[in-house]
Amino acid sequence: PNILVIISDDLGYNDLGYFNAEHNQGQTKTPYIDRLAKQSIQLRRHYTQPMCSPSRAAFFTGRYPFRYGMSGARAIYYGSRNGLDTSEYLLPQRLKEVGYATYLIGKWHLGFANWAMTPLRRGFDYFYGMYGGSSTYYTHMSYEGPRPVGFDLFEDTFNPNNESDIVHSVVKDNGTFLEMLLTRRAVSIIDQAANQKDKPFFMVVSYTNPHAPIEPMQKDLLQNGHIENEERRKMAAMVTSLDYGVGQITTSLERHNLLNDTIIVFLNDNGGQIADLVGKSYGSSNYPLRGAKMTLYEGGIRTPAFIRIPTSNKTKTKPVSRKAFSYEGLFHITDWFPTLLSLAGVYKDGLHLDGIDHSGIFMDISRGGGEGVTRPRSSVIADVDPVYDSAAILDERFKLIVGNPCALSFDQVYPLITEESRTSQPDLVKDESHYVVNSTLLMSQIAANSEKIGRYDHKNDTSLCNDMSCMSRDMVLYDLSVDISESNDISERFSTIRDILYQTLANQTVNMPRPVYFEDENDEALKDGTWRVWL
Repeated sequence: PNILVIISDDLGYNDLGYFNAEHNQGQTKTPYIDRLAKQSIQLRRHYTQPMCSPSRAAFFTGRYPFRYGMSGARAIYYGSRNGLDTSEYLLPQRLKEVGYATYLIGKWHLGFANWAMTPLRRGFDYFYGMYGGSSTYYTHMSYEGPRPVGFDLFEDTFNPNNESDIVHSVVKDNGTFLEMLLTRRAVSIIDQAANQKDKPFFMVVSYTNPHAPIEPMQKDLLQNGHIENEERRKMAAMVTSLDYGVGQITTSLERHNLLNDTIIVFLNDNGGQIADLVGKSYGSSNYPLRGAKMTLYEGGIRTPAFIRIPTSNKTKTKPVSRKAFSYEGLFHITDWFPTLLSLAGVYKDGLHLDGIDHSGIFMDISRGGGEGVTRPRSSVIADVDPVYDSAAILDERFKLIVGNPCALSFDQVYPLITEESRTSQPDLVKDESHYVVNSTLLMSQIAANSEKIGRYDHKNDTSLCNDMSCMSRDMVLYDLSVDISESNDISERFSTIRDILYQTLANQTVNMPRPVYFEDENDEALKDGTWRVWL
């Protein structure tokens, strides 16, 4: 089968129509994504890393980022000499080996200091998008706070006469909304694939919506005029354009009769970013989850995701149903690597993955059998980061957080809406206050976190160790089965479970490599206002 993976960026737990409908109350409208989700297995406990680069690394490698120095709430900066270790074997490399045409449209964010780090040297045949983590939506300039600004929108292909040569082009299309450019390119690839049905494709469409800067199109703002809060309305408009892109792509698959020959995965890279570091609200909502992007609370790492398995495909599986199924088992972003390979019939042994194959249970569910086998995953290591002194592990019921759960981010605890409060406090349900950031509270929390973890040059810090021995032993334990908002620490009451989870975490992190330093700046990376491969 073809494989299409659509990745959104910084989407909140409460930012899609279908996913958190009980609390979203129809506020954000995503008809195309909702339609697709209603034909899919919806993953209710899909976990990622707390930030962009580590999550993308986990997806492409099928391995926890702490195993190769990419853990934590740290992303690869523009101009950094470092990136994802080039010795890591990536998902597109395997698919290319077995005959897939491989495409990356959109955000890369795994390094571009030298060509060996770039998408075409990591298994992709074609790349159209951004090397870095974020850019403006109309001018396509890098967007990274006070750091240098440069153009970041490129097209890379192989020289047809010599595949060892990469043809690199700057995309000259200022003024066109970025999501529209990415969608058009994805649709054009599907158009081409329709004429090459003997060669399956693997395409990752990695949107930046709704990542900052929040620059919605006017038509999408008008469509969300029912939302009173300005920040929330702008965020919803960014999600609307994301939804439209998904609709265009799926419509293209339908037009070419490829929909039922294509596995479709939709996922988000980390929790929604509620606000920036100076207290400006972004309008995203992770309600009712605590925390946000860059935290190890559920709001930072528990994200919307689903998989649509085709009714018939080249692996000759039995026809599957088109009815939505809500899967409550644990699933980590590393699991996509073995699951997709197995669904495609090209799994490869000996890869030493942390990802766990879910193809069997997904096929059982798709055939209408429900969860007829034991859920494959029993625990998730959410992260281990000695730089920010934070780690977390969870099983199907309990979650242990060690050290500092927040890295310069917002720790929001929402008043949970219950059936009782819907009757006794109807205004709470209608009120938009849980989408609006209290700037004073936010700044006080950021100040506290800054003092606690520091913003130091860990490149030269000799105190970092290769296990958890140098990390804090402060611990909190939550029972997620009854406390999804992580408001009640039960670590003393359930000390045995706390200690077992901690020891499991410690055992997995022996001899982990030193965290890679991504915060360096190199002037050579920026030439004539454009980012470039320079080493």
